[in-house]
Amino acid sequence: MVIGAGGLLGQYVAAEASVLGHEVLGTFHETSVPSSAFETTRLDITESHEVDAVLKRFAPDAVVLTSAMTNVDLCERNPSKAWAVNAEGTLNVALACSSTGARLLYVSTDYVFSGVKGAPYLEFESPEPQSVYARTKLEGERVTMDASTRNAVCRISVLYGWNRVSRKQNFITWIIDSLRKGKEVPLFFDQIASPTYAPHCAKVIVRLLENNSRGMFHASGPDCVSRYDIGLAVAKTFGLDKALIKRVATNESDLIAKRPHCSCLDVGKVEGELNMKMLTLEDGLIDMRSTEDRK
Repeated sequence: MVIGAGGLLGQYVAAEASVLGHEVLGTFHETSVPSSAFETTRLDITESHEVDAVLKRFAPDAVVLTSAMTNVDLCERNPSKAWAVNAEGTLNVALACSSTGARLLYVSTDYVFSGVKGAPYLEFESPEPQSVYARTKLEGERVTMDASTRNAVCRISVLYGWNRVSRKQNFITWIIDSLRKGKEVPLFFDQIASPTYAPHCAKVIVRLLENNSRGMFHASGPDCVSRYDIGLAVAKTFGLDKALIKRVATNESDLIAKRPHCSCLDVGKVEGELNMKMLTLEDGLIDMRSTEDRK
């Protein structure tokens, strides 16, 4: 069962699991998910009775929770909603999984770290969230891990890829679209992270479930790169004008919530667990360019 199959990551997790022969139920909240490959249903994770009913009906072996309130500044402006979705909603799912015997894999974020370390974070290092969004996601991690020793958490960072379900953009598709329209693109040189290619991350998540892996994993890309340098890589791969990319500092912006300076994730543990390499930004962008016509 993939909760949030209409989102960028959820759509790829549901598709990957289906291709591998798993029976899949994909849930959505507002926008329905068109799919002939798997069953879909509407679900609001903030309503515990809905969560209980869907899990009892479908009786999944495993649940992947990709759904979240991810707009960092919106979370800062509306903390009660952020807590309702990211923390209480996750608790509803975790409790329902426990009662039905399903394993839960919860997708979290690099933002749980303060970003002051200046080097990639390992799974066991202490989180120090700097925003409402980060605090609610960390609480989601805690309730997931407290609910069962069989559960897992995957932290990711700057998720990107083609959205095959909706027109909602992500950081990299926004850069591509802006550059193609000849628009100037201001990008932070002082926000450094580990870009995560959604199709590859989906493969990792499904493999972790198939392996019965449990605990905390960093499932991002292996790079540690600024948003400005991500933009330059996009321009290079897609043959776009890098002169339109402007280097700016975070303190020059009107962002509401505090962002970590360097929230890169160390992926050595998940690579060892699955005996595979995480996909680099360069390879992810090359794959995006080669698969664009499938949109």
